[in-house]
Amino acid sequence: MSRRIVFDATALALQGYTKGGAYRYGMELLRRLPGALPADWKLDLYFNFFRKEHVPRMHETMEKTGVRAHRCSRVHPRLLRAVHAPAEWTAGACDLFHGPFDRVPRTRKAARVVTIHDLAFLRAPEGLPAQWIRELRATVPASARRAHRVLTVSEFSRRDIVERLQIPAERVEAIYHGIPELYAPPQDPQADLLRLRARYGIEPGFVLYLGTLQPNKNIEVLCAAWQILRRRGFPGQLVLAGARGWLYDEMWARIHARGDDAGVLQTGYLEDQDIRRLYGCCSAFVLVSLLEGFGIPVIEAMACGAPVVAADACSLPEVAGGAALIVDPGDAEAIARAIEIAATAGPERDALIARGLARSRHFDWDTSARQHVGAYRRALEAARAA
Repeated sequence: MSRRIVFDATALALQGYTKGGAYRYGMELLRRLPGALPADWKLDLYFNFFRKEHVPRMHETMEKTGVRAHRCSRVHPRLLRAVHAPAEWTAGACDLFHGPFDRVPRTRKAARVVTIHDLAFLRAPEGLPAQWIRELRATVPASARRAHRVLTVSEFSRRDIVERLQIPAERVEAIYHGIPELYAPPQDPQADLLRLRARYGIEPGFVLYLGTLQPNKNIEVLCAAWQILRRRGFPGQLVLAGARGWLYDEMWARIHARGDDAGVLQTGYLEDQDIRRLYGCCSAFVLVSLLEGFGIPVIEAMACGAPVVAADACSLPEVAGGAALIVDPGDAEAIARAIEIAATAGPERDALIARGLARSRHFDWDTSARQHVGAYRRALEAARAA
């Protein structure tokens, strides 16, 4: 039976939306959904924004994903929410509406699916702007309640949604992220290092963090751990790769005031090819976030042959699956010791790399896309039965 599936890609087009883990999820999933859907199902993108400045990135999204069919509403999203507008008013008649970024609107008849990446606004609100917390508290729980199927990205987040939002467990399922094909151990690490040095000033032997630079990523404790290593004579740079996020200025002011920015290099946002080079050339990769719904950089780094240090927090031990050094995210000394082990040539580092490569093979975007289609089928069945 023919179906029209609408995927709300609005966030992917917004100029201010950080190209972090949720962005990667949306883009990678859209690249593969057309091949995973039944032949008589149609996938349409939906964009809803008021300002024309977002139009170029809307076209970039369609170009990069290969999905051209779309509708664009220029009615202000807050107005649509205020009048409780069903999705069909602006997206057109459809069989299923997927809100992949934490929210899904009401519908007249269409099945509703929402992906909730994490509950940071409830678990760690101190690291987020107050206005954003208010908006999420007003919209995310309501979206979860109205969805026929709630998707999330890890068992940790699935349990969180069931317990904190009081959603029946049978309506919530975890679907893991994947790894793009280009993420693999480097074929020419010397050439990659030359490019990283020329473009960013990165020297061999660096330790890498990749992600948005904001408080919940635990950047302050990571920088403190780096200073412990520097005092012990540990060489190299700590490279912080990624865009500046919520409350960056206040966070970095505290780091600078303590002198914990010594030996720390920021790259800003990078394109995928340079991310691959960073993973493949670093002496160790570190992600000691206080909250991650999944933690895509952990498995991407493993796929590129980097030994990984990860926090004993949230989803990270689940995703690492025994293939990383797991540390207390509040203990700078423990983080420093783990970095030293992971970055120092020898059997422990070699074993970490081997375990990471094996673990990374469990994550595949094509599999994720097929599992999403299965969830769509279950949502359609639930909508028919309602």
